[in-house]
Amino acid sequence: MKKKIIIGLLLVSVISVVSFKLFQNSTSNINPEVLTDLEGTIYFTERVDGVLTLFKSDANLQNKTLVYSHNGKGNDGLGDYNDNIIEFYYNQAEETVYFIAMDNGSWSLFSLRDGEETPTVMQKEVMEIETDYIQNKTENGTASSKKGSLYLLSEGNEKIIKKFHGLYDEKFTGYRPTGFSPDGQYLVYHSMEHATPLGTILKGMVEDSVGNTYVMDLSTLESAEYVDAHNIQWVEE
Repeated sequence: MKKKIIIGLLLVSVISVVSFKLFQNSTSNINPEVLTDLEGTIYFTERVDGVLTLFKSDANLQNKTLVYSHNGKGNDGLGDYNDNIIEFYYNQAEETVYFIAMDNGSWSLFSLRDGEETPTVMQKEVMEIETDYIQNKTENGTASSKKGSLYLLSEGNEKIIKKFHGLYDEKFTGYRPTGFSPDGQYLVYHSMEHATPLGTILKGMVEDSVGNTYVMDLSTLESAEYVDAHNIQWVEE
């Protein structure tokens, strides 16, 4: 019985590795220097010990800073805690970030000014606020995914900008657009990183998350690995 389990685990590992290698062999135009020319500041939520936490950094991923962690503060009123920040918005004019998190059993709206450490509860029973996350549609173009490949529609012309090579599955393989930079010159997108659905599923069995996020220079179609964030707001200086 133990021998069968070992063989099964080895088979799972082999399938996952082969799926990943097939995907790697079919990708190109990865260039970390794409990050060099990115301008502005990004605000984003990232999981820390399973909790969605708010950070900011330069758009080129330098100077990453914790904005606020609600860890240990999200009492749900039933003796448990939900410490996630589920929505956020940075108001540049007010130098204040607004976010939704749990407060004594109620999803509530908080505000936190630049330089402050303790947020202020503004309103109870709030589940949605105005946000300004990056979008896959701007005045200059629209990014979309078709059968796992990335397409860009601009001035009435549609072209493929990232071809997916593999067995496409809507949930488990392919590329998906996240949104454009404020100047429209860069596109953030997510890659499932596997050529087969089975490879992605097996990877998900041993990892907390699957895939990676990238940013693409639309003038060269070169990409660099980017922040693996749940939501991103890109602020111009």
